[in-house]
Amino acid sequence: MHVCLAFGCREKERLHITTPLTTRWCAHANSFARGGGATNSTCPRKGRMTATAPTTTTKDDSDVNEMKKKTKVPFPHLRDIHAYEPTTFLYNPGELHPQKIKKQDWIRVFRMALPEFTKRAKMDETVEDADVKSEVFRERFEKYLNDLNENEDEKMNVIHMCRFRDECLRRLGFYDCFRTVKREENMKALEALPRVLERLEEENAGILELVKGVFAGNIFDLGAAASQALFTDGDKGGEDDISKSFFETRDTKTDVFVVNNFDALKERWNDLTRVHEKCCIFVDNAGADVILGVLPLAREMLKRGTKVVLCANDVPSINDITIKELEELVFPTLLRMNDKDNVFKKAIESGQLACIGSGSDLPVIDLREISEPCANECLDCDLVVLIGMGRGIETNLRAEFSIDRINLGMVKHEEVAQLLNGPLYSCVCAFNAGANTV
Repeated sequence: MHVCLAFGCREKERLHITTPLTTRWCAHANSFARGGGATNSTCPRKGRMTATAPTTTTKDDSDVNEMKKKTKVPFPHLRDIHAYEPTTFLYNPGELHPQKIKKQDWIRVFRMALPEFTKRAKMDETVEDADVKSEVFRERFEKYLNDLNENEDEKMNVIHMCRFRDECLRRLGFYDCFRTVKREENMKALEALPRVLERLEEENAGILELVKGVFAGNIFDLGAAASQALFTDGDKGGEDDISKSFFETRDTKTDVFVVNNFDALKERWNDLTRVHEKCCIFVDNAGADVILGVLPLAREMLKRGTKVVLCANDVPSINDITIKELEELVFPTLLRMNDKDNVFKKAIESGQLACIGSGSDLPVIDLREISEPCANECLDCDLVVLIGMGRGIETNLRAEFSIDRINLGMVKHEEVAQLLNGPLYSCVCAFNAGANTV
């Protein structure tokens, strides 16, 4: 059966986000506070640009520039920061290197995703002359990829390539050209969440069902060409179709584990004498990913007494959820939602469930450079969870930590699947007990 990224829905008529921020959940303040604007922690380093693109100055640009001045620090539980390498694969291994995926293959990955970025930029109604500027973006990024293909760049990796692409968009005024589709998918997933939770309760879902639910949600990724096709080709449907398709995906498309430490994870999860005290989850995509995949897992942790902190991008990138979207839409909806025993409401009001900006502005993450507030919030966590292909597979899959860690994601690049010796849409379930917790 064909699987739709949006779980049964195409993009509907575009929405304008006008809801002001009335409530802010700042994890590092341990408070349920009122405020008038989102608090962003930090922002990107200046990316490499080989060509000068026309620029547009907006309030969003000013916010980004202000955040660039703020400090970035390492995640406090890296086992050895000097040995830490964020990227999982080599991006310019050379023809004699045994890695079968070469520089040209990675360039093709980014080239195949370019039409979706161009389309979303062209549709961005917040940018004047978006149709013209979207073509400028396409031409600039095409030139960048051609230059990479023709010349050697020792620093070439997924982080640098993502940074150039996002900086190029931002310099043209496209601060968040996926905002509309993110808003729509967030709204649809939030509508479906009570039904998803009800069924999980009926199933008496265990850790396997919760992990596979994360995989099912993680399909929604507009940064990968394969997932873009699923989203574009999906049939229209209502909220009932979303929850139905979510479970169909979970039960039929998440059985192949290309990295499989599930037995070790299950053993640790079932050890109720050592329930984790605090978990920091670095979340990935908006919509079904964070809402139908991650939140049910987080809810089960909350029921066990674990404090949970969702760490999200400060700055928009592709369709990744941002701290502002969690604060303005997701958490207020969870407060109003009557899930069984009001788990979310009680956890938010008590501070057991919180969110914080990670300091990231990319769909991948270098854990040597997170926001200082996020690092402070993570100081006393004993479990870190890295969600998705960008944060948990293409970066940080081989990273070593002093605390327990879980990487969960679905493989949506054929090249990554080959390097992991599995098929497209296979799943990564990595678990390692921390050096200080064994």
